[in-house]
Amino acid sequence: MRVSARRLAARRRETTGCASQVIRIGLGLVTIALLFMLLVRPQISVTLGRRFADLLAPSGPTVDVAGAPLPVLVAALPPGRVTVSEAEVNEYLTDIGATLPVEAVQVRFQNERAVISVQAYGMTGVISGGITVRDGRLAVLDPQVAGPLAMFLSAPDLTTVLNERLNAEFSRQDRQIIEARIIDGYLTIVTR
Repeated sequence: MRVSARRLAARRRETTGCASQVIRIGLGLVTIALLFMLLVRPQISVTLGRRFADLLAPSGPTVDVAGAPLPVLVAALPPGRVTVSEAEVNEYLTDIGATLPVEAVQVRFQNERAVISVQAYGMTGVISGGITVRDGRLAVLDPQVAGPLAMFLSAPDLTTVLNERLNAEFSRQDRQIIEARIIDGYLTIVTR
């Protein structure tokens, strides 16, 4: 009787069912995904955000900003109220397309938000957010990234870097932004 009890206990330990293997693989995948989200994604997001911001408006006192789109755009803004349509913005983005690390980009202004469809690095995503002016500085409201690009880009990381560069460029050119509004199809900016 003692021998059969040992065989039964040994047999229970030896047998691993399909369900337990699936659970182990699932836990392994969840662990890898959590490590990616906590350790790798923030670094990739910050790096991509800075690289994109460097293309639009290089930072640093020794960097030549003459060919960058953002300094040229801020310099071209006349004082007062300027209203641009999404068609004008898309045309401008097409003109500077070689500067940007994207394959395609399209901007829409709807429901007080800028909705930017981006195809980059073989992936498509949608970046959106509203805008406001706080203490003379442009700020993005409720930034969001959707689609496969969201695996690599964090909306707050991206908008923080872009806000810093944009506001620094306004300061560098001794310009002040007073108001910014998005109304269906149009962006209105007031500067002085």
